[in-house]
Amino acid sequence: MAVDHQEVDPVATSSPVAPIKPPHLHVDWSKIGLTPSRLQFLAELVAEFIGIFLLILVGDSCSSMALLFSPSPYLTSYWGVCITWGLAVTFAIYGTGGVSGCHINPAVTVSFALFRGFPWWKVVPYIIAQWMGAFVGAFSVYNMYFPIFTAYLNSNNITKQDSVTSSESFFTSVNEHLTNYDGFIGQIYQTGILLYGIFAVTDPFNPNSFSHNGLKALLIGYVVAMVGGGFGFLEGFAINPARDFGPRVAAYALGWGKAAFPGFHNYWWGPICGPFIGGPLGAFIYEAFNRPFMPGVQMHGDTPLMKAWSRLIIWLFPKLAVSQDDYGRTDKMNVILEDRFHSDYHHAMIDVGPGGTVPQESGIEGLDKSL
Repeated sequence: MAVDHQEVDPVATSSPVAPIKPPHLHVDWSKIGLTPSRLQFLAELVAEFIGIFLLILVGDSCSSMALLFSPSPYLTSYWGVCITWGLAVTFAIYGTGGVSGCHINPAVTVSFALFRGFPWWKVVPYIIAQWMGAFVGAFSVYNMYFPIFTAYLNSNNITKQDSVTSSESFFTSVNEHLTNYDGFIGQIYQTGILLYGIFAVTDPFNPNSFSHNGLKALLIGYVVAMVGGGFGFLEGFAINPARDFGPRVAAYALGWGKAAFPGFHNYWWGPICGPFIGGPLGAFIYEAFNRPFMPGVQMHGDTPLMKAWSRLIIWLFPKLAVSQDDYGRTDKMNVILEDRFHSDYHHAMIDVGPGGTVPQESGIEGLDKSL
C-alpha cells in the first residue's frame, strides 16, 4: 500500500503558545536572619570597608612612591601627593557613597551623628568597619611594594623599626621641629577645616553648594587636597583617625614595631584624638553660624542645632520666648526665639534658591539622611 508523504509546514504545526521561561529566583536572606534592614546595614558596613580600603590603597601607594623611590617622582611636585589623596577620596565617594554615605572617616561619622541626624547606634560599627578597611588597605600596599621596601631598607642598611621614612608610607608623624602637642593642635585645625568644607558642600540649603549632583564628591576631594597643600609638611595631614590608626596597626604587625607604637616621639595618639575634636568643632561652626541663615533653612524652619540653642537661651532668659503663632506661620505651639532677622525672612522669602524648595536627601551621596 502506497503512503503519500506530504511535506509538513513547521510554521503551521507550531504551537501558538510561547515556551515557558523558568522563573527567576531571588535569594531570601531572611531565612538566615538577614531582614532587608539588616542586609542594608551590612551593605553599609561593607561599603565603608571598601571605601577606606580604596583610599588607603591609592593614598599610601602614593606616599610610598614619594618616599621610597630615588629620585622621588614627587620631588618637586608635592601638590601631586595632595591631589592624589584628594582624588582617592573622590573615587571612594563615587563608588560607595550611594550605599553608606562614604564617611570613611570616624570624625565625619561622629560629626554627622551630632549635627545631621545620623543614627548614633551606627557610629561604632561604622568606625570599626573603617579601621578594618584601612588595616587591610595597608597590607595590600605592602604586598605590592614589598620589593621596593626591601630594596630601600637594604640600600640604606637600616631596619624597619629604625626607619622613619619607610614607616611614613603607612602613617603620619610630626615634623621634627614640632612637639606632639603642636601636631595634636594641628590635627584639630585641619580636621575642622575638612568638616566645615564637607558640611558646606553637602548642605542642600546652601545655594552655592553642589549637594544635589555628583560634583560634591569632587569638591570634597579638593578640600582634602587643599588641607594637604596647606598643612601637609607639619604632621602629614592625617585628618582621619582610621586613615592613621588602621595602617599603623598593620605596620606594627608587618615588623615596624616601635616605629608604629608608640611611634617616633610617641606621637601615635595625635592623629587619632585631634580629628575627633576638630571634626565636630568645624561642623559646629558651620551649623551654628552659617547654616541657620541659608535661605532654604529660613523657609523650612529651624535646624536641630538652632532649636537646641533656642531651648538653652529661653531657659536662661524666659522673656525672650515667643509663640510661633505670633508669626502667623503655623498653628503649632512651638516656642522659639524672637529674632527680627528670622521674622523678616519667614514673611519675605519666596525664592529659596536651588534645592531649597522641597526637602531632599543631602550629604555625600546620601550621607545626610535627615536635614
